[in-house]
Amino acid sequence: MLLLNQAFMMLWEAILENATLVIMLLLVLLVAWGYWVIKGRHKKLAYRVAGVLSAIVAVIGFFVLPMLFKASLADLNYWVDWAFHLTMVVALLVYAYLVLLPLMTGLIGAEHRA
Repeated sequence: MLLLNQAFMMLWEAILENATLVIMLLLVLLVAWGYWVIKGRHKKLAYRVAGVLSAIVAVIGFFVLPMLFKASLADLNYWVDWAFHLTMVVALLVYAYLVLLPLMTGLIGAEHRA
């Protein structure tokens, strides 16, 4: 439990330090779902496509995210560093899924059959 508590505390500090980025990411999320409301509401949600693409984003993020904090994977020496890093990767996976799901549905989702 201490591991999760420490990871979420570090995640909260990162959110506070990058408030402008967080606000921009929330706006992107709102725009994606707004697009779905306009273009894709009558289509089946493209869960599989969004899941695969978000997993690819998370794998790339595993290697790229440390650079955003001026570090590398080699700099992750302590369990707290790894807990924070893995929490950030999971957060990226969830965020990418939530953004890609409405976009992929609007672009390629199958029509509902009546």
